[in-house]
Amino acid sequence: MAVIDTHCHLDLTAREGVSAEDALQNAEAAGVRAVVQISTALESARYNRNLARARRTGASGLRYYWTAGLHPESAPQIAELDDIFAIARECRDEPEFLGLGETGLDYFHTTEHVREQKASFERHLALALELKLPVVVHLRDDRVYNPDRIATAVDALEIVRRFPGVRGVLHCYTYTEREAAPFVELGWFVSYSGVLTFKNAPHVQQGAVALPLDCLMVETDAPFLAPNPKRGQTNQPAFVTYTLEFLAKLRAEKNGEDPEAVKAAVLRNSERFIRLKNEL
Repeated sequence: MAVIDTHCHLDLTAREGVSAEDALQNAEAAGVRAVVQISTALESARYNRNLARARRTGASGLRYYWTAGLHPESAPQIAELDDIFAIARECRDEPEFLGLGETGLDYFHTTEHVREQKASFERHLALALELKLPVVVHLRDDRVYNPDRIATAVDALEIVRRFPGVRGVLHCYTYTEREAAPFVELGWFVSYSGVLTFKNAPHVQQGAVALPLDCLMVETDAPFLAPNPKRGQTNQPAFVTYTLEFLAKLRAEKNGEDPEAVKAAVLRNSERFIRLKNEL
């Protein structure tokens, strides 16, 4: 099946024993059409840029895109933003460069650096508005969905609304359709990882059924969160096919939609996301 992994970390996958080269070869063999390699800090932004440039001379049919950004859990390293943003400015018009992120808010492990997280997020959005780039956003409050802990979704929406015109994706989405709906109304995408396939994620599945089909994408967030039936293994872009298959069957069962039509829509959405840079 044709599919795009809209969020992975090949540099981290390599540390878990699956090299970037092997992961990309496996992905192409599985029918993955493209991958989006995501930055979490300055080191990964440089890695992403260098891998893109190294791949330009390759013969692979698999397309590779990348971002530059600072993960909210790396917010104490906010001093890196100037150098990260310099890379974004330098590479803005390179064909493989997709946008900014991942940025966002994460209150799960600690709220000690919320001020730095918000400042970093705002700076990403300001640059996205200036350079006309999409943004990859991470939100997390708890290990599993808890309706009493949705502060990152609330705070992120309030911040995003200060930057009208900015668009992007809520990646590895683990909330319900209620938290996503205001972003979708602003033209944002919602991407589901292997968490969607987990038995303890009924609220995530509820959202994937209730949200409009034309905003949905899939991802691996490799090397994390491998989907069933690969759970417990080092995740890699090839495994995105399992999440897509699960999503298609879920919407067929709950909404009566044709599974192949769901897969085709997710692919179209992913292609639209990749093209956002040229449409903003």
